[in-house]
Amino acid sequence: MEEFLMKIGDLADLFGVTVRTLHYYHQIGLLIPSQTTASGHRLYNENDVKRLYQIITLKNFGFSLEEIGKMTSSTDPDPLVLINLQVQKAAEALEFQQALYNRLVEVQKKLKAESSPSLADMVALIEIAQHNSQNYLTEDQIAQLKSLYSSFSIEQEVNMKKEWQSFVARLGVCKEENKPVDSDDMQELAAYWQDFLKTFSDIDQDIVDAAHKFHAENKDPHLNYGLTHELYEYLSQAIEAMNDEC
Repeated sequence: MEEFLMKIGDLADLFGVTVRTLHYYHQIGLLIPSQTTASGHRLYNENDVKRLYQIITLKNFGFSLEEIGKMTSSTDPDPLVLINLQVQKAAEALEFQQALYNRLVEVQKKLKAESSPSLADMVALIEIAQHNSQNYLTEDQIAQLKSLYSSFSIEQEVNMKKEWQSFVARLGVCKEENKPVDSDDMQELAAYWQDFLKTFSDIDQDIVDAAHKFHAENKDPHLNYGLTHELYEYLSQAIEAMNDEC
């Protein structure tokens, strides 16, 4: 019987992560592919897939990659254990969402009836906003980002803003001109994005994953600082071409 093997790009698509993330997991020994072809392409077997499922599930529970490495040392991972954890998490999430919905409806009614919200109403709105941001980042990660931003000088902030605006503008022009994702211009923009994210991966690779997830799911250009959903999808194709499934 032929052994089940999956390419890195297919595995990344299956779990909604980036190829670069799988490269990083390999680098730190968290997820080592069972086979590597003569040309250097990584191939993953069934146990590798189960292990990645474990890793992602435990990440969602807030465990660090170091902790996950210790918890997933078994060579034959049992997905039932993680399914049980996910069922428990889903039940807790449903309960929380129902309570959040009830409170949001109460605040909505009060805001419609009053000219200005009370302090209690404002606290409720802040809690809701914090919960939405934590769909992508943990409290520790938010604190790490705040610390990083506070370390930038005014000149650095200005330069980063100019570079970002130039990046988005050039990306938009490339899309309008329908340039191939493997063109020199698009590959240069893909390289800029990868370098930009390295600033955060030095702090926490999970922050990079959160950035990819945020831009993939949010279609509001104001939230995405000009990197619209369509532009991000176009950029993602260029990144995939750059990685070349290696």
